[in-house]
Amino acid sequence: MIIYATKQTVERYKMKMPEEFTDPTMGPLARAVYQQEQGDRLLEWGAKLFYFDRRKCVQVCNFASKFTVVLVDFKKADMEYAGNAVAHYMMDIYDQDKEMVALLNRFFRDYPLVCFGRLTDRKTIASLNQFQTRFLEDGYRLYDYIEGNILHTRKLNRDINTDYLMTEKVNGKTQYFLPAEKFATLLKERYAGQMPLRQ
Repeated sequence: MIIYATKQTVERYKMKMPEEFTDPTMGPLARAVYQQEQGDRLLEWGAKLFYFDRRKCVQVCNFASKFTVVLVDFKKADMEYAGNAVAHYMMDIYDQDKEMVALLNRFFRDYPLVCFGRLTDRKTIASLNQFQTRFLEDGYRLYDYIEGNILHTRKLNRDINTDYLMTEKVNGKTQYFLPAEKFATLLKERYAGQMPLRQ
């Protein structure tokens, strides 16, 4: 999994790029992940910092499906666990779909490592900007998910991926889709025809 971050996100979180590692173990691993997974849009995610109630938050958006996870009050020390946080919310969103849970378990086993890169994909940058403005309302939308002084991030991330229609242009025509459905379709296509899954 590669998380490509905007310039501001890289700077605020002091994210290390694969070529910046000097550690003899981590450096080669990060560079290998980057080389092997670059260009596979199902493994590539864009990340953009935004603020809610003066707390740092990050939206993480899959290149291929626009599956989006919002990480709230996400501190600099948390960034090394960003991949785990995304996986946690994905498992929660698909928890009633046994096939998808099994597929996700395989997917995470097949691609267990995360590295960072600088975001240059213009389509993903546009998606992140639009999502921040339209759905997140520059962070103010998160107030709608506070109940009893608790911000319900599981509900937030479910609603984003199962209720909020995303768009993309295909052959000049706008198509509408739900991110959770599109990601599920793409993941099933990736593993189609392979041996039955173990739960």
